[in-house]
Amino acid sequence: MSRYRFALASCLLGFGYALTAFAALPAQASDKPQKTETAMLLADHPLAGSLWHTTGEKVTDMDAFAKELQKADFLLLGEKHDNERHHILQSTMVSFAGASGRKGQIVAEMIEPKYGSVLDTINSAFLKDESKTEDLPALHAERDALLASLGDDLEWEKRGWPSWDSYRDIFRVGLGWQFPIKAGNPDRETLMSVGRGGELGADLLHNLPWDQDYDKAQRESLLDELVESHCGMMGRESMAPLVTLQRLKDAHMARAMREGASDNGLSILIAGNGHTRKDRGIPYYLDKDKTILSVAIIEVVRGESDPSTYPAFDPKLYDYVWFTPRVDEIDPWEKFREQLEQMKKKMKAKPDAKGHGS
Repeated sequence: MSRYRFALASCLLGFGYALTAFAALPAQASDKPQKTETAMLLADHPLAGSLWHTTGEKVTDMDAFAKELQKADFLLLGEKHDNERHHILQSTMVSFAGASGRKGQIVAEMIEPKYGSVLDTINSAFLKDESKTEDLPALHAERDALLASLGDDLEWEKRGWPSWDSYRDIFRVGLGWQFPIKAGNPDRETLMSVGRGGELGADLLHNLPWDQDYDKAQRESLLDELVESHCGMMGRESMAPLVTLQRLKDAHMARAMREGASDNGLSILIAGNGHTRKDRGIPYYLDKDKTILSVAIIEVVRGESDPSTYPAFDPKLYDYVWFTPRVDEIDPWEKFREQLEQMKKKMKAKPDAKGHGS
């Protein structure tokens, strides 16, 4: 067994859980300890830490989840991007998949095709057969170095994603089980072009079921979600281009999951919860004769202790829901207003800067 693989002990009791993941992990360049998780809110919430099966509306555990995992062709792991606990749970489920003996791949929403050479290099290093390698110390040193620089090589935080430290172990664990990493999202330049009304090129359309459009109910549902996520500050008409972009992202990630799938293999997706829902997310573009397992990882809400009151707790959307503490309790509408104000200030400052420099 590779020295990179996690030995994982997991215990879920009632509404609480303890997760202990330990391994001989590759040292970072500075040889510093792993990042400590930031303190979170509502850790004592009755639902925090509990894993639920939505069909039976019952709390479950990782042993039951692992049995279902054995039958799955596609495993979709949702998240709220800025919640570190969500990434810990994702790495836990990836570890369970590896420990079960499944082979497969990890597709990440956060990685674009233009980083293919970065992924090819690190995947090649981890897929090498150690039993046929003459210089194991050199191979281990190569893997250590590639892992240490992966966040920078992918320009992770530069492109606006939350802390690489919170995501790193998902890929560390996956590579340790020899799950190659694949890009999920289209390149940002492609999204910008399509958002401005550009056409998709032949290469991008290959094996992309782009003619499989949403029906009226799916489109209206997504529009509702987009208007709400923008705090009602943008009308439904102005959201239409974003519907197209969301559909393109889902179809693109689904293609990556399908194309890398092998016989009896497992394609694992790391993406936001909006992409992993079964009614109109990535599963809409996956093979209908395959077994799909979708997990929403969501934050608890103060005063809401009945799981059925959470919108994600719906078997039409997700197979499992895993509840976690919260990052904050800031009103999202207020947070969005602040972001808009900051954007306006930056836009006003740009002409001033040019005038000052001329």
